Amino acid sequence: MAKSKGKFVTMACMLLELNPEALSEASQKIKQLTGKDWSQVEPEGWYDTSVIESIFQIVEKYYGSIMAWSTIKIMGRRIYPTIAKTVGFPKHLKTPIDWLKWEGQSFLNDHQGRDVVPRNFLKVEPGHIIVEAISPGYNCILIEGVYEGILEMYKIKTYRVKQTRCVKKGDPVCEYDITWKEA
Repeated sequence: MAKSKGKFVTMACMLLELNPEALSEASQKIKQLTGKDWSQVEPEGWYDTSVIESIFQIVEKYYGSIMAWSTIKIMGRRIYPTIAKTVGFPKHLKTPIDWLKWEGQSFLNDHQGRDVVPRNFLKVEPGHIIVEAISPGYNCILIEGVYEGILEMYKIKTYRVKQTRCVKKGDPVCEYDITWKEA
């Protein structure tokens, strides 16, 4: 199974701090899976993606479907601010296309395992990218949030991220159609 960096486990738990019951259950599950409390997870350490998946399940349990999706999407939007605080960004990122394409490299930097595959960009043009993004262990809503968060960091106000194919619906890949307008 795939592994990801601990900083994403910590970030997800920080978003659960508003619901002490959910955080307590998540903390117990993380301790069961890693032997560590969520606050002791090493930011750059490697953890099975089942840890993040268990947090998503707890979010769904405590928040219900609609609210859980919103919470998970917010988690996705927080990924790049988390990366900014831990390892930072390359200086060559200048355009939304640079940022969105770099997400593919960033994903490979923060994940390992035979289930982890590179992003496949099907279309790349100003204001429009279509990308196949398989993310083992993650809820697809999180990945939508990641792409939204990237565009928001670049100060894009008008955008749309739509998942057009999904492995959970029987498709061979997850595909995201991303459009935006620069001010």
